Amino acid sequence: MNVTQHGYTIDVAMRDDRLLGAALGNTASWSTWIAVLKAAFGLGLTDEQRELFASVAGQRMPPRDRVRELWCLCGRRAGKSRIAALVAVYIALFAPVKLAPGERGAVLVLANGIDQAGLVFSYAKAFITESPVLRREIVSVTKSEIRLRNGITIAVHANSFRSVRGWTLLACIFDEVSFWRDESSAQPDVETYTACLPSLLTTNGMLIGISTGYRRAGLLYAKYRDHFGEDTPDVLVVQGSSRTFGRRK
Repeated sequence: MNVTQHGYTIDVAMRDDRLLGAALGNTASWSTWIAVLKAAFGLGLTDEQRELFASVAGQRMPPRDRVRELWCLCGRRAGKSRIAALVAVYIALFAPVKLAPGERGAVLVLANGIDQAGLVFSYAKAFITESPVLRREIVSVTKSEIRLRNGITIAVHANSFRSVRGWTLLACIFDEVSFWRDESSAQPDVETYTACLPSLLTTNGMLIGISTGYRRAGLLYAKYRDHFGEDTPDVLVVQGSSRTFGRRK
C-alpha cells in the first residue's frame, strides 16, 4: 500500500490506529488540536469543532483553504512537540507533492537545542515505526533524518538558519521558537524564518511555529500581534492554555 496515493485528511490519519493513531493513541484529549489542524489544512469543521476553534483563534472564522503559516501559542505540556512531529510525518507522507525526477524534498523540524531536537525526532520516528502501514515507507533512518520511499526526508535539527541551506523544503516546523537562542545572532527566529521562505514559496510549502509564549518580542509575538483573531486567509494564529489543548503527563 502506497499511502501517498490515498487522500487521508489529517484528522482521519490521526484517528486511524493503522496510521498516525498507532502512536498517538486515544484522540479524545486531542480534540482542540484536531480542530486547529483541520482548520489550518482548510478542512470543514463540525459545529463542536468550530466552537473549539473559535475559543483558541480569537473568534475568527476558520480559513477556507490551507494556510501558508500556522502559529500556535500553547501552555506547557500541551503536547506541542508531539504535534510538531505528527504534522511533519503527515505532510511528508500524505500531502500532495510534485518533485522533479531524482529530487529529494524535505520536511524540516527545527527545535530549541540538540536535546529537544532528539525528543521531537523520537516522536516522529515512533509515528512511523508504530504504524504497520507507515513503517513500510522507510528507506533509512539516521540520528536526525528519516528517508522515505516517496523521495522525501524528515529532518530534525537544532535551530539554525544554516540548517535550511540545500533543502527543497515542503514544510518547515519551528518547535518552541520563543526560546530559540544563538550566540551568533540577535534574532535567530527571524533569520531562520527569512531563510526558509524562498524555498517554501517555490514548493507552496507550509510553515508552522509551535511554542509556549515567553516574551512580548520576537517572531512568535509579532505573528500573534498582527494576526490573532484576524481573518487573514493565509496565516492562522491560535492561543490556549495547557488545559484547553489537553494537558499531557
